Amino acid sequence: MNTLGEQFATMARDQGISMELMHRVTALSSGGFDALPHNGAVITLLAITGMTHKKSYSDIFVVSVAIPVIATIVVILLGSLG
Repeated sequence: MNTLGEQFATMARDQGISMELMHRVTALSSGGFDALPHNGAVITLLAITGMTHKKSYSDIFVVSVAIPVIATIVVILLGSLG
C-alpha cells in the first residue's frame, strides 16, 4: 500500500467510492491470495504438520483463498448497491 495506496485512494475518490469501502475491499482481497501454494506460511504449516500439498491444500485453499475471495466479491457488490 505504500507504493500504490495514494493512487488507489485518488482513483476511488474520482469514482465516488467511499474510503471505508475501499479499506474493506483492500483488507479482504489482500488476504485472499496470501495463502497460495508457494507461500512460505503454507509451506511451513505443511512441514510442521507433516502433511503434503496434495493431501491438505484443498482444505487450505477453501479456508484461506476461496472464502476471502467470495467475501470480497460480496462486499464489492453490496458496497456498489449502497
